[in-house]
Amino acid sequence: MKQKIILIAIISLFLTTAISAQTTKPNFSGDWELDVSKSTLPDTMSVESIALKVSQTEKDLKIESATKISKNNNAGMKGNVVKQTGIYSLEGKEMLTEVGSGMMAGKETRKASVMADGKLNLTLIRNFKDETGDVTIKINEIWELFDAGKTLKATRYIETPRGAMNAEMFFTKKSSEGVKTAIGTYQGSTDGVRVETPGRISGGVLNGKALKLPRPEYPAAARAVKASGAVNVQVTIDEQGNIISASAVSGHPLLRQAAEQAARQAQFAPILLEGVPVKVTGVIVYNFVP
Repeated sequence: MKQKIILIAIISLFLTTAISAQTTKPNFSGDWELDVSKSTLPDTMSVESIALKVSQTEKDLKIESATKISKNNNAGMKGNVVKQTGIYSLEGKEMLTEVGSGMMAGKETRKASVMADGKLNLTLIRNFKDETGDVTIKINEIWELFDAGKTLKATRYIETPRGAMNAEMFFTKKSSEGVKTAIGTYQGSTDGVRVETPGRISGGVLNGKALKLPRPEYPAAARAVKASGAVNVQVTIDEQGNIISASAVSGHPLLRQAAEQAARQAQFAPILLEGVPVKVTGVIVYNFVP
């Protein structure tokens, strides 16, 4: 009888230890920098470097990332640093957030769970509408620690209407000072995507990317003096593809106002960076012929 009691006690102790091990949250806090040489990244990610600042408590996990773009894509963003911030509950709760505005308004759902083997499962689902209808983007990441907590492996799976892609990323733990240099001097946090000041996402010459590009009126005063030539209008496009500012930076003075007025009526498809709409600056060129 005594042996049975001891055996039951040992089994109970083993079960208690196993349950505690499964429910103990690994601590991912710290400053991390992507080791590109060890990582496997799809070309579509266009990543030169990624710096992470992770803050973890018993209740939640906050991830601040700064991604430097390695090459030009459809937004012409080489060299820009894009910042994102995400907060996940570690108590099994779904974090629902309203994001975007206008046509691109939607919702983001974030959820985190600690797996039995100590890995962290992070899921982000974003639902919004664009000119094609309802759009759903899903990002799933599995995080795990190696080398006594000095290496973070993040396996990412992304599903978008354009297809799916996978990435295997290895991060090395850095000092807070080192990551501050890697991230830059951006102040404040965001609930979406921003570009590090002074670098803004630049789309270059945007004429060929417009969904709608009205022709400018030829001013009578300009016609009278046969003013002609190219007028460059610098524009800023919001996350919905709308022009929010337009300013002529070159060209004949009598043609600039007409060019600006036409540029404000232009319409573009939203520019997506890893599935997230971003703000873009660029130039629309108008050629006036008398």
